[in-house]
Amino acid sequence: MNRIISSRASGNPISLFSFFIAQFRSFAANPHHRSTSFDFEKYVHQRCRSGNLEVDEALSHFHSMIRMHPLPSIWAFNHLLSTISKKNQFSTVLCLYREMRDYVLLEPDLCTFNIVMKCLCSLKKVDLGFPVLGVLLKHGLQPDYYTLSTLLHGLCTQGLMVSALELFRDIVDKAHPCNVVTYATIINGLCKDGQSLKALELLRQMHDDSGIKPSIECYNSIIDGLCKEQWLDEALSLFQDMIKKRVPPNVITYTSLIHGLSKFGRWEEAARLLSDMHDRGVSPDVATHSALIDSLCKQGEIDKAISVFQLMSRKGIKSNVVTFTSLIDALCKLGKLTEASQYLQKMIDCGVSPNVVTYSTLLDALCKKGRTLEALNLVQAMIDHGVKPDIITYNSLMHGLCRSGEWKEAIKLLNMMKSRAVSPDVFTFNILVDALCKERRTKEALIVLGLMTRKGLRPDLVTYSSLLNGFCHSGKMEEAMRFFDGMVSRHIFPDTWTLNILLNGFCKQGAMDKAEKFIEAMIQRGKELDTMSYNILIKGYCLRGDMDTARLVFDQIEEDGNLPDTFSYSTLVNGYIKVKRIDIALKLLKDMVMKGLLPDLVTRNILINV
Repeated sequence: MNRIISSRASGNPISLFSFFIAQFRSFAANPHHRSTSFDFEKYVHQRCRSGNLEVDEALSHFHSMIRMHPLPSIWAFNHLLSTISKKNQFSTVLCLYREMRDYVLLEPDLCTFNIVMKCLCSLKKVDLGFPVLGVLLKHGLQPDYYTLSTLLHGLCTQGLMVSALELFRDIVDKAHPCNVVTYATIINGLCKDGQSLKALELLRQMHDDSGIKPSIECYNSIIDGLCKEQWLDEALSLFQDMIKKRVPPNVITYTSLIHGLSKFGRWEEAARLLSDMHDRGVSPDVATHSALIDSLCKQGEIDKAISVFQLMSRKGIKSNVVTFTSLIDALCKLGKLTEASQYLQKMIDCGVSPNVVTYSTLLDALCKKGRTLEALNLVQAMIDHGVKPDIITYNSLMHGLCRSGEWKEAIKLLNMMKSRAVSPDVFTFNILVDALCKERRTKEALIVLGLMTRKGLRPDLVTYSSLLNGFCHSGKMEEAMRFFDGMVSRHIFPDTWTLNILLNGFCKQGAMDKAEKFIEAMIQRGKELDTMSYNILIKGYCLRGDMDTARLVFDQIEEDGNLPDTFSYSTLVNGYIKVKRIDIALKLLKDMVMKGLLPDLVTRNILINV
């Protein structure tokens, strides 16, 4: 061995591993060297324990061992399987296990089966774990705590909680091996499934029925689950209970409670817990502070959030991407984009890399404010920092460009997405179609629709509604109705908003007879009118000067279970004023005010002039 090591140290190109394998194959083929099997087992064990055994080397060792005469012990094989499993190469472990089964003299033990079941569960194939359990029993072996907890964890991970509870009850009722890990596994599964109260009940039975003391993990899972399910008082009660039972809370316990209390505005209790942490010698970490900052930000308490952030800095606790992103998001929602940009720069200066969510948050806010040039610069900065924009980033930017009337730039952005291997989604195309239709560019919008379908994306109601609005806006009612019929034939059925688009199109053209027929047809199909539908009709009749019919429609609003709004009254009042029926207009105005509605600016100006 010394000769091998010195050979490697002296610059020999043959690695220790390669040299050893070559030597060992020679030994394995030679009956005089069979005694080296035990030495090789020890070597494998050392390599596995070293933590730097790579998968390729482990596979080479395995295939060398499988050809040895006599075969090494199952102990050596288990070490290799376990090491490969820890590298997340679960399928590889299963292949090796199948290869091992071909060797009669290589008898798997409980550890082997446990590794195999763990791999199956990690691959979300817990259903195949139970046949392995059957093979284990046929070999005369008995499952231990780890075996059953592994299967239990597999069921919980796959959301098969009914089966998990059945297995757990079977373990307990039949006195199979069961320990605190078994209980912690089922409790954690229940909490993640939104059944924290059931987990709490199980915790209370745990000590009484089995004499097993709940671990901190059991308490933490339930406290976190109760907080997420808004059972805050129950979570606080359990917190006090764990202290009485001398289970000291840790930073995870406090973080869950502080986050839950802050989320629902119970700041004083959250602050007391933060103080209690210090008293008990539990140091709040970045997760604790970030949870508090995130909750404060979501409640709009940005000043308090910044105070906590500054407290972190004073304590030397380094903020992470969650901390900064929460602050940036809150500042953006308050319209404080300059401050948000400053925190982004501060984040970079602190050595914390912004992620796609951080950038997209600020970018979306810039776009909504019409600051598209800054948004485009931010995308470039994002790319320069090695963060790849995702579909949300591009959609925000496209929406901003379209809102600013820069639809040509939006089309360029669509091409840029293709060059950067980001596939547009339905929302992307809907933004562009809507923008083009608002610009009365229905021809271009139809081209975009064709591109959308060629990419295998199915237009939805939003897509069709935008196009219908474009046709109606351009006065192309015949095309709009043909398009509407095509939409229905594709089993995309209109909602009231879509119907109102067509209704408004007819009324704008003064085609009230067509509007009436359209409404009758829709009512026969089970569609209901809303206040906006009636307002559109009232406006249409007022434009024609047909005030009697307009009043009938107005009265119909309440008869059909809706309520007239400011627009309903203002439209009718303006209509009566235009036909010089001032007395009725004033009466309506009085009725409007009595119902707590104020006339709009246009109506007030008309009344002043009258």
